[in-house]
Amino acid sequence: MLVNLGERICSKRTEFGLSQAALARMLDVSRSSVNAWELGFATPQLKHVIAMAKIFSTSIDGLLNTSGDEAMINISELNEEERRIIFNLVNCLKKAHEENK
Repeated sequence: MLVNLGERICSKRTEFGLSQAALARMLDVSRSSVNAWELGFATPQLKHVIAMAKIFSTSIDGLLNTSGDEAMINISELNEEERRIIFNLVNCLKKAHEENK
């Protein structure tokens, strides 16, 4: 179910305990820009959507869509073997979850 982007920004901002002013500072925009996004009077630029997804530890889809919200984990500092272990664990958990449905 796709929800209004402004509502989702407001929800995630509140969930993370950020004021509109704090989020605006993080994005280098005005507080009134964040307010306009949340009220649906304006749409953030793609670069701001990407930045908010990172701030809120979610994917862009997670920011745009309430169902199937996926958390992101930064594994960029892990080596290839460590990354492979993480991917294998996630795939194993997904498979177990599917089998239990």
